[in-house]
Amino acid sequence: MKMPSQSNWFSGLLALLFALLLFFNANSSNNSTTSSTSFQVYDEVLDNIPVQLEYDQDKYFVSGYEEAVNVHLSSANRIQLNAQSNEDTRTFQVVADLTQVGLGTTEVPLRVKGLSSAVTAELEPKTITVTVEKKVTRAFEVQAQLPGSIEADGYKVEKVNVSPKTVEITTGEETAKAITKVIAPLSNVKQSAETIKQTVNVQALDAKGQALSIENPAPQVKVVVDLALPSKEVGLTISATGSPPADIDHYTFSLSEAKAEIRGSKSVLDTIDTIEVPVDISNIRTTTKKTVEIPVNGDYIVTPEKVTITINPVLTTTRSSYSDNGGQGSTLPNNNQKPTNSGSSDKKTNGSTSTSSSTSKSTSSSSTKQEVDDTANE
Repeated sequence: MKMPSQSNWFSGLLALLFALLLFFNANSSNNSTTSSTSFQVYDEVLDNIPVQLEYDQDKYFVSGYEEAVNVHLSSANRIQLNAQSNEDTRTFQVVADLTQVGLGTTEVPLRVKGLSSAVTAELEPKTITVTVEKKVTRAFEVQAQLPGSIEADGYKVEKVNVSPKTVEITTGEETAKAITKVIAPLSNVKQSAETIKQTVNVQALDAKGQALSIENPAPQVKVVVDLALPSKEVGLTISATGSPPADIDHYTFSLSEAKAEIRGSKSVLDTIDTIEVPVDISNIRTTTKKTVEIPVNGDYIVTPEKVTITINPVLTTTRSSYSDNGGQGSTLPNNNQKPTNSGSSDKKTNGSTSTSSSTSKSTSSSSTKQEVDDTANE
């Protein structure tokens, strides 16, 4: 009679054990999921974070160090991480404490200062090398350093003025002893410039011409350089624009100047032999004078800047030119040519050049009419 009772008790105990096992297994899975979600870590890498040096700036001059480093930030708090990543809201600095560093070149550790406790940081690099010197200020004369293109383009330097001529350079005591020259380096200039005017920061150089560390910002000077540009004489030609009236066959042109002088770099002058001067012939029926600017493209300077062009129209029917008062001029041959824009020949008389530009129209209809008239007369 006791055997069935013991069997039921054992079955019940076994069932309870299985239930507890399933319960703890389920809770363990939930806790694992919750834990992995709660401890998710976010990362940000910040480049070129400036290094702040802590030292007595009145007594010492520090040079030769890495001015910026990379910072790797990580945090489980996304909001705090974003705040430290944003330049406008971050609170931390990368600093190097030099207050206990002696004179000379030394490697010092970097640390992060002012970072939120919810965010961690790793630096790359973790240290920097600095050179510490006693701070001195000395006066040096400044020399202008012209761009190499000045000589290469054939310019001649007529005058150089540097203002002020002497500047005070603040640097380290040993660095100051190595300074052999202080220069004002000029940048490249426009090819047609006759005068260079630039305000530049000076540089201190050693005997090998290498730049030395000086206090930033460096002193500035104003440099004015007067140049003599290479020159060349070129011819002038006419380029007619616009549409002539229907009864005009062509035009002849006379220029007040046959040639012009251009000034600029040698490389530009070598590419120019003539300059086309545009003149508008629209609606011109009588002899007309126009003063026209000689075109330039900014690479050279031209003298004179303007020329006077005399435009003389030639009628299609009479083959003769108009005079200034509307009368007939000398008869010109009919070449039966289409309109062209530039003169084909130059003739210089009393300092002026005369060119001819044909604006002939087809004469086939007029020739046919002449043949009919001749037949009727016979």
